[in-house]
Amino acid sequence: MLDAYLNLPLWLSSILVLGLAVTVGVGGHLAVRALIPKRAPKQETELAVALMGVVAAFIGIMLAFAAVQVWEDYGTADKAVAQEAAAISELYRDLTVYGDETAKARAGVKSYVHAVIEDEWPRLAKGEPGPKAVESLIVLFHDVSEIQPRTPRDTVIYGEVFKKLNEVVEHRRTRMIASRAALPGLFWLVVATGAGVIVAYTFVFPATPMNSLIIAGLAMALGLIFMFILDVDHPFAGAYRVENREIRDLIPLFETITATNAAQR
Repeated sequence: MLDAYLNLPLWLSSILVLGLAVTVGVGGHLAVRALIPKRAPKQETELAVALMGVVAAFIGIMLAFAAVQVWEDYGTADKAVAQEAAAISELYRDLTVYGDETAKARAGVKSYVHAVIEDEWPRLAKGEPGPKAVESLIVLFHDVSEIQPRTPRDTVIYGEVFKKLNEVVEHRRTRMIASRAALPGLFWLVVATGAGVIVAYTFVFPATPMNSLIIAGLAMALGLIFMFILDVDHPFAGAYRVENREIRDLIPLFETITATNAAQR
């Protein structure tokens, strides 16, 4: 069900979430007032408003912390992709500068990038690693380890190559962890129940057009917050997902680096 929601266009998911929120809020209010047409005493109305404020304060705090947390996780995922792309770019440059004996390792870098784009990226929506990407990275480490520095210059560059290769692994690991980060089911149970209680307290108000508009506004506000948290909570899924543009841009960059290096020789 969650996958179906995340695969919807942003405009359609917004309509569904807000429509459901307004339907539950206004529809529930009208249904309760139809069953209990008698106007609630002033004392009961005041008590409902007071209790609604208390519940709203607690749920509001939870939603605020959750929104900040998922936004930070989203930023971490986006940053990890950019850092991984930068490390791969620097790795390929260092291998190119080293010399022709790194041709096999450079081919391994290209293979890893293609595996990430074609095999691993679609799996990130479910927090799963790509088998081809994992295999390509293992082979790349093996290819780099076979390089034998012969001069002090080679030794310095070779040290930088391994440093950048380890950075690629580090940033990839951060990306994978970010793809699995999600708020627990208990959070959704608590805030959904709390939001339902907040809306339920409004059912003591008379069924007037103005009250219906007020309840609809409250329901839409809660729906917007839920929609934001739900979409951002899955950084590699949904319409508002982290894109792989930084990784894709490496492919033409590799060709440019190779052509420029060949022209300078």
